Amino acid sequence: MLKALFGRPTSATTTLLLVVFAATPFVAPAVGEAFYVDVFARIMIWSIAAVGLNLILGYGGMVSFGHAAYIGIGGYTVAIFGFHEINNGFIQWPVALAISGLAALVFGAISLRTRGVYFIMIT
Repeated sequence: MLKALFGRPTSATTTLLLVVFAATPFVAPAVGEAFYVDVFARIMIWSIAAVGLNLILGYGGMVSFGHAAYIGIGGYTVAIFGFHEINNGFIQWPVALAISGLAALVFGAISLRTRGVYFIMIT
């Protein structure tokens, strides 16, 4: 099954881990384990960051140090909302995404035509 998706053979351990990760968001709340839901959410957040780094480094061949900046901008935005007692995630997340996206737009416009060491220095 996974060979058809990814084009390479996988072991039974890899398949089992993928099934466990896919079932965790559904099983952990039913069991009442908030800790595991939190750990799983953190794993998924960092996995998304790793996939983004893989795309730009692996397929684009560009070394970029800017990924942490966008995560930091989003986290800082959510922290500011929390400080002002706006604790609704449906408000925090879209605003954090929009502000991180605007920062990415600005940095992207600046670094669009750069290459090599200059690209690394800008990002």
